[in-house]
Amino acid sequence: MATINTDIAKKIDIVIRQDNSATINLSIKDSSNAAFDLTGYGITLKVYDGSDTLLSLDEGAGNGVAIAEPTDGSVVISIRSSQASLLAGSYKYRLVLTYGDSVKTWMYGKFKVNED
Repeated sequence: MATINTDIAKKIDIVIRQDNSATINLSIKDSSNAAFDLTGYGITLKVYDGSDTLLSLDEGAGNGVAIAEPTDGSVVISIRSSQASLLAGSYKYRLVLTYGDSVKTWMYGKFKVNED
C-alpha cells in the first residue's frame, strides 16, 4: 500500500527564560533545501496550554514575527520580556504559514519556560 504524506511540519522544541526577551532566527527551506520564498505568506506563532492560547505572535509591524527577507526564507521571531511572563513550565506551540486559504504547520513542539 502506498502512502502520500502532506505533513511538512518539523518537531523542534523551544526553551526560553521567564520574563526575558528572546530572538529566534529561522531560515525556512523547501524539500530540496533551497530557500523558501515567503512572498505573500503570513506567519503566526501560537503558544498554548490545552485549548487556551497563552501567546500569539503574528507577522506584521511590531507583532513579534517578521519576515526579514521574503525571497530567502528568513524569519525573525521576537519575544518581548512582557510576553515571556508565562508561568514556568512546559507548553506546546506551533508556527503556521498561511497563503490565502492554504494553512501549513511548519514547526511545532514543546515551548518550555524556565523560571527566572
